[in-house]
Amino acid sequence: MNIKLSPFAEQDLDESKEYYDQQKIGLGDEFISEIVEKFELIKQNPKQFPIQYKKMQKATLDRFSFGIFYIVKNLTIYVLGIFHSSRNPKTMKDRYKTQG
Repeated sequence: MNIKLSPFAEQDLDESKEYYDQQKIGLGDEFISEIVEKFELIKQNPKQFPIQYKKMQKATLDRFSFGIFYIVKNLTIYVLGIFHSSRNPKTMKDRYKTQG
């Protein structure tokens, strides 16, 4: 399976990495590393993570308080957002409605 990031998800990822880099040198890279590891788990078995809204699923990171929100269409995993748990979950529902 392939993973494709929406423009929203790319922006989420960039902004989060930048934030963590400002907190501590190298922390942004550690964040990205955990994202990549979770992407691999999603690719191995995308159905292992719970459904959050309609067909949108959420894989939660272990170290960082983030969720990866995605949908599966055909043989592609579309990442709609990479969200900190403190953000408004309605935003992800709105993204699902426009992208899902």
